[in-house]
Amino acid sequence: MDFFVLILFSVFVYLIPGNDKDYLAVQSTSGMKGIMAIMIIFHHISQHVTTGITFSNFNYMGWYIVSVFFFLSGYGLYTQFTIKDNYLYNFFKKRVFKLLYRYLLFIIIYLIYRVIKGENINFQFFINLFRKNDTIIYYGWFINAILILYITFYISFKFTKYRGNAILINISLSIFYIWASIYFQHGAWEYVSIMSFNLGMIWSEYKQKIDRCFSNNYFLSLMFFSILIYVFQNYDILLKLWKITDRYFYYGVMGNLCNIVFIIYFFLVIKNISFDNKYLKLLGKISFELYMIHGLIMDFLLKYFVSSKLNDVLFTLGVLILSVSVAWLINVLIRFFGQLGNIVRNDWN
Repeated sequence: MDFFVLILFSVFVYLIPGNDKDYLAVQSTSGMKGIMAIMIIFHHISQHVTTGITFSNFNYMGWYIVSVFFFLSGYGLYTQFTIKDNYLYNFFKKRVFKLLYRYLLFIIIYLIYRVIKGENINFQFFINLFRKNDTIIYYGWFINAILILYITFYISFKFTKYRGNAILINISLSIFYIWASIYFQHGAWEYVSIMSFNLGMIWSEYKQKIDRCFSNNYFLSLMFFSILIYVFQNYDILLKLWKITDRYFYYGVMGNLCNIVFIIYFFLVIKNISFDNKYLKLLGKISFELYMIHGLIMDFLLKYFVSSKLNDVLFTLGVLILSVSVAWLINVLIRFFGQLGNIVRNDWN
């Protein structure tokens, strides 16, 4: 991103009138998740279209977008923990198993699709997936990471009554996760945004102080983080210049710092923007299903489109329309069978 464009954009943001709404309230973050889900689809589309510069801007934004999801997860978990008594009671049932149930549903959907597609689904197929830390779901690595973060959160807060110590334990476990991911040669995208989860928890703990600090120094904060994000966005140039190629430092440290800087700048920018919109909240409600199904939709449509100016537009519209429609349908079915299951259990009891 051009430095002067970034500065002008930040000045424009500063001139936007403020509002009294909490930018991290549930209504706002739900809409935010909807926007992020669409942006991650654009990011993955950018890896397949070849015309124009519109989607090339999304090509490098994947880590940033995932960072927002991780931040919101950390913020949401920590906030719920602080306001609800015995939040960790039945945590695995409420969070982990609920996620695994939906995850399993998509595994079945992808398994059927890939069998119909003609792939040889055998024992060796799953061994190869395991070796690459991959899943049968296209772009499904994100769910593996979220599950691990849920478990580290539970461990961190279960065995200490001091919240500050729990955050430090979670940061330590995140660092171990980053180290292990690099050691076993996983893709950088799997760990380069992980520390944003911890930033979300810290933000929740000190939100009032953070908001007050940024409000009192809003213009200076915008300018400072505009400069910082520009520098960090080009950190790879500096590291290559200094001949630093170690992955632990290159991605584990600098990559995560880059995403943390982006998160801070992102929330400085959107703090006066309301995402409390019924259409965005609808997208937010189906954001999980949208993330999980769009890879299948893209893979299916790619068989029928050869990249060109017209086809890239048609392909993008097709992916968006089908992904949102199928995600909504799956979400409705999940909620229906969930309610049906509750009725059956109540009758048995």
